[in-house]
Amino acid sequence: MLDPTCSTPDDTRIRLLFHITDFNDGGIESSLIQWLRILDRERFHLALSVTYRSPAFESRYRALIPKDVSVEVLVDRPSLGYFQKKRYARQLGKLGRIARDIHNALLVRPHMAARIEHLARKADVIVDFDMSLRRLAGRFNVAWLGVNHFSFDARLGGRPRRIRRMLQQYQRYESIVALTEHMADEATQMFDGQLTRLVVLPNAIDIESIRERAALPVASTAPDGASYIVSVARLDEIQKDHRTLLRAYAELRNQHAIAEHLVIVGDGAYRDELQSLTQELGVAECVHFIGHQDNPYPTIANASVLVLSSKYEGMPMVLLEALALGKAIVATDCPTGPREILDDGKAGTLVPIGDTRALASALARLLTDDRWRTVSAANAVRRASYYGIEESNRRLVACIEAMLPRTA
Repeated sequence: MLDPTCSTPDDTRIRLLFHITDFNDGGIESSLIQWLRILDRERFHLALSVTYRSPAFESRYRALIPKDVSVEVLVDRPSLGYFQKKRYARQLGKLGRIARDIHNALLVRPHMAARIEHLARKADVIVDFDMSLRRLAGRFNVAWLGVNHFSFDARLGGRPRRIRRMLQQYQRYESIVALTEHMADEATQMFDGQLTRLVVLPNAIDIESIRERAALPVASTAPDGASYIVSVARLDEIQKDHRTLLRAYAELRNQHAIAEHLVIVGDGAYRDELQSLTQELGVAECVHFIGHQDNPYPTIANASVLVLSSKYEGMPMVLLEALALGKAIVATDCPTGPREILDDGKAGTLVPIGDTRALASALARLLTDDRWRTVSAANAVRRASYYGIEESNRRLVACIEAMLPRTA
């Protein structure tokens, strides 16, 4: 429960209530943890509300939330969380999903609205971190900041009715966060300039914490301590495109005579298909699917190169983490994050989406040209500071201070 003694009447800090639906194994959750860690406690008082207790929240993420951040789970009755529990257990069929939607509309949403209204009394700003509270935004005499984590075009492009509906919901917020300039440009074009309260606020990283965790011991991820390339992404072919990565890796070994193994960190519904593809390509013995890692940083730190093969992104946290660890990086030039994160290719190599040959060639150059790999890694370290604690706090303070006069 939120502790009302945490913020006293003479406390002049800005009270931020972050909200997220639940914790699974995505980049949104990782970026939220980073924000909770790095925000200046002399300027901000922090609290967190979570709609559901997911298995990942209980087993991993709760321990990562800083101790001074009070946490409120909104759906706190077993009857209200019945269908979500079934969903976590993958026991929700088509009829179950229909029943869940009715259940949520009649029972869960009114309950959540009452809980958020209560929590809003102890907040100056609600940071709707996954924009799951869109129906409530603008209410309860508090400023609302909505955070969009994905390419607007990839999610909404070609869907005019949904664009109109989302615009109406987005306009309830004092500000909408786009994580990159590219994402902001997409929104301006898609909403025909009507989304006027738009601010660019990149994800943040605690560089020193990432480096400390990278120094922790980790089991070997490739046999006999072989050098390796690493990919850290859930196994979702709609977005992450491991198929292109695996084909590029097969070309890398067959045509460029590269001996590095490929380590894939992450899990998902496409694992069996991707493992079968490694058999077809003849690289199964050199590709290692090691699943989700609570602490992937040692695996990233010990890799020769980090690769991201996505078709689209928002602002991928793994690239920020790789910058902090000074890794040579190859990423697809997909909307919206990699180009901006990698400073137009100065802090990493960009390749076209779905281009097997270009991806293989970029990896080959980094793995065979020690000087180029060293330069790329050094540029990554320099770029990381842009997303560090000092710069991130400065940007958020400016964003919040611009919002609050509108609700005073």
